Amino acid sequence: MKSSFSLSSLLACALWTAATANSSAESSPYRGLWVGEVALGKVNEVTVPLDAQNIPRAPDPNTPTPTFDAANFRVIVHVDAMGRASLLKQVAILARKSDLQKTESDMALVTDERLYGSFPAQAASRISSVVFDFGDAKATAAVNQVIERAAAAATTAATQSGATKATVKTAAQNAATPVITQADAAEAFSNFLQANLDAIKVRAIANGTSTSAARNAANALKNGSFYQDTRGIEMIDAIEASLAALPPSATQQQREQAALNTAAAFAETDQGYDRFLAGELLGDAIEAAAGKVASTAEGIAFKPISTFQSADSGAAVAAVSTAHGLVSTDEIAIQGAAISAYNGLHKIIRLDNDTIRIATPFVAGGAIGGFAPSNSIAPLRVSSPAHGLSDGERITVRGSLAGYNGSHLVTVVDANTFTIPVAFDSDPLSRGVWSSESGDILNFEGTGGGSSGVKITSPNHGLDNGQVIEIQGAGQASYNGLKTITRIDTNSFSIPVAFGGNPAIKGSWDIPEEITAFAPPAAVPTRISFTNHRLTSGDRIVVSGSGKADYNGEQVVTVVDANSFSIPIPWDASTGDPGVKGTWAPASGGQWRKTAAIRAALDQVAKVSEARTKALNVKLTSYSDTRAPDALELVLSSIVAEAALSDSPLSSEIATLAEKAGREALSDSVVRYPRAAAIPSTDYTDFVRSSTFAGSVATAAEAAATAALKEKADLLATPASIKDKAREAAINALAPVLAAASRSLLTELPMSGNFGAALATEVVLPANHPTNPFRHRRHPDHTTGFDIRRLVNLTFQPVDGQLLSRTGYGVDRISGTYAEEIFGLHKPLGPSKNTGLKVAGTFQLHRVSLIDTLNGR
Repeated sequence: MKSSFSLSSLLACALWTAATANSSAESSPYRGLWVGEVALGKVNEVTVPLDAQNIPRAPDPNTPTPTFDAANFRVIVHVDAMGRASLLKQVAILARKSDLQKTESDMALVTDERLYGSFPAQAASRISSVVFDFGDAKATAAVNQVIERAAAAATTAATQSGATKATVKTAAQNAATPVITQADAAEAFSNFLQANLDAIKVRAIANGTSTSAARNAANALKNGSFYQDTRGIEMIDAIEASLAALPPSATQQQREQAALNTAAAFAETDQGYDRFLAGELLGDAIEAAAGKVASTAEGIAFKPISTFQSADSGAAVAAVSTAHGLVSTDEIAIQGAAISAYNGLHKIIRLDNDTIRIATPFVAGGAIGGFAPSNSIAPLRVSSPAHGLSDGERITVRGSLAGYNGSHLVTVVDANTFTIPVAFDSDPLSRGVWSSESGDILNFEGTGGGSSGVKITSPNHGLDNGQVIEIQGAGQASYNGLKTITRIDTNSFSIPVAFGGNPAIKGSWDIPEEITAFAPPAAVPTRISFTNHRLTSGDRIVVSGSGKADYNGEQVVTVVDANSFSIPIPWDASTGDPGVKGTWAPASGGQWRKTAAIRAALDQVAKVSEARTKALNVKLTSYSDTRAPDALELVLSSIVAEAALSDSPLSSEIATLAEKAGREALSDSVVRYPRAAAIPSTDYTDFVRSSTFAGSVATAAEAAATAALKEKADLLATPASIKDKAREAAINALAPVLAAASRSLLTELPMSGNFGAALATEVVLPANHPTNPFRHRRHPDHTTGFDIRRLVNLTFQPVDGQLLSRTGYGVDRISGTYAEEIFGLHKPLGPSKNTGLKVAGTFQLHRVSLIDTLNGR
């Protein structure tokens, strides 16, 4: 059996160079591909109906109301390792090798159809959603900038005395020409980096130089173009965060490397680092490395450690192993030690022929300070007279300690007691309440007919006449508190309160039940007091000399805090704290073997060599980037450690464990770096650098000048009408350019917020986009449309006290509420004319893959 070990020494280097507030050495628990369905059941009303007295009563446009039936559509969301979410319109699940689909590392998620040809021919799966069809709206916006500037300048020039077509055209062309350069966000950002955040300046920032000059340039980058490129600002923020996260003991080299690696993550435009981590080569290297080190480790015998002793006054450990034959700086794998901190890979110092030193604090043991019950364990016992619950029912606790509040499954003890899977903390004076019935409130309205009651809409409430509920969180204070309800129908009931309006914040209701006490489990383990014990849960100790015989012997500990731990002996109040306490010491055991041959075998694996070469090629040399090599070596060290520490006699078993360790390190320990929220797409950059876009200025200027002068000749012309005609002419002239812009592909749309809490994104269809529904090439009044903006919001709801719950077949499921506001399809609503069409409903997503990088090969 293999003892547990820590990879902290392996992670140290990588964590030093990536300790940023936005970086993580653990992948997001939500990473992967999520596919599900939205069910829309509410919409705001855009017409003004007549009431019973035939008087128009405009509905509140900010309040979507229930519809007769539901509209359903698919939604696809991808979450990367850092937890960044993107809305997808389609994704294909492709195998990297036509004859191998063992694990998810053999598969890829591809959103760019142009990459299909780089994969083997296969019967692939493709998931799509026609509801979210989007392109790169920035490309069309670039053309619109040319149109707007040309039209505006042509209007001004045409109204001048003595204007000619030549002067008007020149003015329009001069005004629109800067857009061609300003639109190239990739070039502008590259120039910004060279001038303000090259490696020299990043190192200087790491050593205390102010970022104010670079920040001014970053703001100028953002404000200097319609593109509104915020990458410079985000990059400076991330570098400062990475430095702030480092401990005071960080060296100059460590500070510089942390800043350089963070800068490289923003300078990188092709996601090379993330795609290297998700690529086929690294997956192959992990598998090949695991097989090779397993066959090597199988032939290296372990040698026994007779005892562990204190070294350097307890700051280190001396391990005694007769005639060990080691020299200083040898690396060994220690396995089977009772103190888990001793297990793992260590660089040793030779003390003598029989003793070596490892740099781990010594755990000495000593006289026990005392025994007591260890109450802080689960499950929590809840007393509630005549609770009426059954095993497996779900309740919600509120108004109690933070750790007790939330949704829980119950286990019944007796008619007055049940347990929930929460550790005991204390029995507070304010215990709160629990409820098994609750619901959201969607609407308040007067009951009418002279009644003073309030009708409440709460779908499928399940309540009966006379039941007492408690309303919380309603924006109208008089609605909150305990209320006796009168059932109206399945989806509504009333409360005897004067109608005080329909507040924007509706709140919720439940049926509160009394909690009379909280207590720990009936049987609790025994806690031992010992100051600064240095133990870890799972360590083995030997208790001796205690006046209670049950305590004596070998015990497995569970750490309570730095000065106490528990042993699995049930606490007995009458005999639990004997007068003679006794002592404790670490249990014996442990063995070691050298890792040199295992590491040498790793270096002989062809796929490992290829991966190391690839890692060097992924590096951004301009920033001395170490991200990819650091990540690879961390994964390989995890494989070596697992193989070296395994005492299995079977090479196949060692290989399986080593490969698993490598893949877990890749998923959970390799550092993921922040990157820009939005990066110019390749299609966008290609378009703005094309001759088609460059030629749009002359074409737009020619058309705008001709139309402006023609309109000026009309006696009824105004500056506004001149501009309208100039703009319309420019749009018509640039129809082929707009069509080319519309073909700029955007395969995923970034979403702001946090998956599991709330996400938001904006889907834009520009007015001049060829597929805008208002445009009609055969109708002279429909040469342009309206900008259509869709503001999409997903708000997640907790399930089972957690945000992820399990469905069948091991698939994660998460749900919540969906809201969307659409501008451009209807005139703005509301008193301020700033409200769009609103729809609302619910969504449920299922995770179908843990692959955290898109378009990796």
